[in-house]
Amino acid sequence: MSEPARSDSQSEARSEPQSGELSGNLPAPYVSPWREFGRNLQAMAADLRLRFQELWRRNREGDLSVPGFWPRDLAPSFWPLLLVLLLLFPVAGLRWWQTHASTDPRQEPVERPRESPLAVPDLELIPAPQPMAEEPSPVPAPLQSALALEQEEPSQPQLRFDPLFDLFQDTAVPEGLLRSAKPVPEQDRLLLELSVDVWEQMAVDQRQTLASSWLQSALDLDYSSLQLLSEQGELLGRSARVGGGMILFDLGLVA
Repeated sequence: MSEPARSDSQSEARSEPQSGELSGNLPAPYVSPWREFGRNLQAMAADLRLRFQELWRRNREGDLSVPGFWPRDLAPSFWPLLLVLLLLFPVAGLRWWQTHASTDPRQEPVERPRESPLAVPDLELIPAPQPMAEEPSPVPAPLQSALALEQEEPSQPQLRFDPLFDLFQDTAVPEGLLRSAKPVPEQDRLLLELSVDVWEQMAVDQRQTLASSWLQSALDLDYSSLQLLSEQGELLGRSARVGGGMILFDLGLVA
């Protein structure tokens, strides 16, 4: 009576481990790979943030290695400065390339005319006949005589205005006394040609006053000396070389 019971217990014991083995081999639950990728990105971002904070702390404390030539007091500014230079280098290279690329002349392709095997010869153009030149109409006889009279009439002398002469010819100067005013730039001198006949009719005081006023006008025009000459080129007076004023010569001595 006891043996059959044992056989039942043995069969139950064998069935339990088989069921346990079957439950362990069941497929794992489905997990979306995109969700796992998102969690991995978050973990990578957190890890990078922690590493950046650690590098920033170490750089601020001066624990990072720097070249030997760099001052120890400026060790925290070495790596940030190097990073800024590395970021600016591509930008500067791009600007340089754009500047030189815009200035380089681009050679435009030259289109060459295609030579066709059946070339048509150029046609010669016949020039149009030019109109005959019209003969001038004959001038009437009265008009020809009037033109001849106009050609025969002598041309009147044109008046010439000399501003330097007009400057020295004022109302105080007797009529016909001043003949010409000639500047000598190389000697910084001014020459006034006078009529001796009118000059000798003037009083001595009047001559001296007039000569002094002429000298002052010449000095105002930046001339250093003034000479009064006759029509024959004889010296009637000159400015003093020492001191000031005009020196007038006697007409008897001049003659």
